[in-house]
Order: sequence, then C-alpha cells, then structure tokens
Amino acid sequence: MGQNSFTSLTRLTSFPATFGGSCARIQRVTTPAAERRKHPRFLAAGRLAGHLIDRDMPVRVRDIGLGGFSIETMTPLEPGGEHLIRFVSADEWSAVLAALVANCRPSCAEDGSPVYVAGLSFMPDDRPDTRRTVETLIEKVTSVQLYQH
Repeated sequence: MGQNSFTSLTRLTSFPATFGGSCARIQRVTTPAAERRKHPRFLAAGRLAGHLIDRDMPVRVRDIGLGGFSIETMTPLEPGGEHLIRFVSADEWSAVLAALVANCRPSCAEDGSPVYVAGLSFMPDDRPDTRRTVETLIEKVTSVQLYQH
C-alpha cells in the first residue's frame, strides 16, 4: 500500500439539512490501530446494532470494516474466543456472522459508565458470501439519507 492509502477511521458527523432531512459529513480519524489494519473502519454512528448470540447480550457496534469491527460490551470477551454476532441496521436489515476476538480492554462509554471495548475479526474472511454481507453492512453504515419522508 502506498503512503496515501486510506488507513484511517472515518467519523460520520451529522449536521442539519436545508429541506427537513439530515445530512452527514465523513471525516477521517487516524489512530495507531487504524494504521495497522489492512482495511479502513467506518464508525457505526448508531446505524448498526449488535447482539452476541451465544451470550444473549446486546452490544454497541462502534465501527466496522472489511476485516472486522469493534464493539462495546458490559462484560469482557476473552481474546481468541469465537462468537456469532447478529447485526441489525437502522432499516432493520440483519445478518449473522462468525467473529474471532482479537483484543478486549476496559473503557468508558460516552456517559462515563464502565464498558469493555473488543476488537473482532470476521471468520472466515475469505468466503465470498461473508465479504458480500460485510460490504452490505458497511454500505448501511456509510450511506447518507439526505431527505426524510
């Protein structure tokens, strides 16, 4: 990859639109973890919900990319653990994918409450149907609705 490769996270910032709808502006956010990734991550910005099926636990999806995603949980996840995650987009499209926990660390939610942030990779990431599903999830996160009906 070249020096100008897109290796940073993307932040979706909402701002009021003229015609009663909502707009969003996409911004890059560079972090050390983002620099190590093969694929960029896109902030979910509330457009994607998650549920760990095996733990029957809702999770907050923070970001997603072709290689993986990060979530906030109330309890820690063991690195190396395999989980089935159901993703549900704002338009209620859903998919279940298998993922492997790469790391997990304590953190704070936006309201200051304690959470754990876990980074996961999709498994198996070389299957065409997994890639198509992940691409659809990314499209759901990055699409911008300009007008509301």
